[in-house]
Amino acid sequence: MAEDLQAVIDRTKTGALTPTDIQALVAAIQAGQVTLATGQQAVAIGGSAAESIILTGSNNQVIVLKGNDAEAFQSTLQQINPATSSQPATQQGKFHRFPEVSRFDLTHLIDKCLGELLGKKGLIGLAVPCGEKAFLKNFCDRLKHELGRSNIQIRQPLSLNPQVISVSKAVEAIKQYKKLLQTSDVICPIRVSVCDASSNIPLDFWQKLQDAFQDNFKHRLIVVLVGSEDCVFPTSAVLLYSPQFEQVHAFQWIRDITQALSWGEVTDEWMQKMVDRCLCGDVQAGCLDVGLVYEHLEYTLSLLQNNPSLSAEAFLEQLD
Repeated sequence: MAEDLQAVIDRTKTGALTPTDIQALVAAIQAGQVTLATGQQAVAIGGSAAESIILTGSNNQVIVLKGNDAEAFQSTLQQINPATSSQPATQQGKFHRFPEVSRFDLTHLIDKCLGELLGKKGLIGLAVPCGEKAFLKNFCDRLKHELGRSNIQIRQPLSLNPQVISVSKAVEAIKQYKKLLQTSDVICPIRVSVCDASSNIPLDFWQKLQDAFQDNFKHRLIVVLVGSEDCVFPTSAVLLYSPQFEQVHAFQWIRDITQALSWGEVTDEWMQKMVDRCLCGDVQAGCLDVGLVYEHLEYTLSLLQNNPSLSAEAFLEQLD
């Protein structure tokens, strides 16, 4: 390994890489001098894989990038190939990176959120009428990414269900984040499980939360409330519209992946298989079922990541 690259690797231990260092690591990956660990080779060292980048170099060296270094590294890779994200895979000796599930559409929803969050501090509520479980996680992941800051934490989701946790206990759990708000934005996912018109659980929860967070905070507590379309959300929260996945979004997602893999000939067939699997009852509207879309995305990305030598034909067979 070249001496200058070894020096960059040594500096990863200090957690203070320069933009030039990041570029050198990316160039080393492209040249085959350093490889991203994938599959069984990938080792999580503290935190989640989403928060660290793990690389292997010569002599079995392991590099763990976290925080600002990890985000800068991901950003540099994305500038080289905009269709890439944080999940690596290899195919026929080439380096490929596929978009995360949270990158599928959601653009207009996130743009609306960013507009509401600009210049705000303290408690902010975002309410989305969507009952799909996978949506909440992917929405929060996408929001964190688009905010573009390293000091944002997504907490574990809470369920507003009296059989699981009372409103008072849910608020007490969130009050524990006050210390975090001194240094970070906090995204708090909330699933409203009881949404009938006679239920005042969401309104009671929000009122208690407002009472608990009246102080001035340097950072934002972003509470994301999701529930079915008949849910009554607090009027002081920002009410967003339900996510709508359309066939064009499926096409854009599939196009980027097939281009990266040089599988352009399978784009139309994969597109048709996805639409047939995920299309809602109203064929004329052309909308795709949110839950089925997320299932399809997770399944297909898993196929591609876990089977780097998979051919285009074999991949399509797996979709039948």
